[in-house]
Amino acid sequence: MTRQCLIINRLDADRLQRLIDSHQQDDELATRLESRLIQAEIVAPNDFPANRVSMRSQLRLSGSRSGESEWILHYPDPLHEERMEISRSITAPRKQEAALPLCIMSPLGIALLGLAIGESISLPENDGESDIIRIDAIVHQPEACGMFHL
Repeated sequence: MTRQCLIINRLDADRLQRLIDSHQQDDELATRLESRLIQAEIVAPNDFPANRVSMRSQLRLSGSRSGESEWILHYPDPLHEERMEISRSITAPRKQEAALPLCIMSPLGIALLGLAIGESISLPENDGESDIIRIDAIVHQPEACGMFHL
């Protein structure tokens, strides 16, 4: 699983930093997300590559254990608790009708941010095994459509 440099657009990075700042100091997911931002190359939204995962991107993924699925990476809804526990795995229903919501404050959401089509990540499952998840396609990316206000 070779990874290219992480790339995140400046608007997403600013919004995500505000989200991180609003969490408690001992929040492991917020710490993971902040580490991701520190590692990333931050670029202007209009310079963001169309083959990279950004916030509100719709992704087609395939997992070695979870199969194929589509997700839309989104910010947490402040009215609902959408965070996932560190140890909880993500699996998609086998017969999926529409893209599922994927909160950035989840292990999978954090791991996918800034990656490119074709890259893979390893996500530990509750049974001790890992699901190797590959980004097969970015069905929709706001930056590619000139939608920078989302």
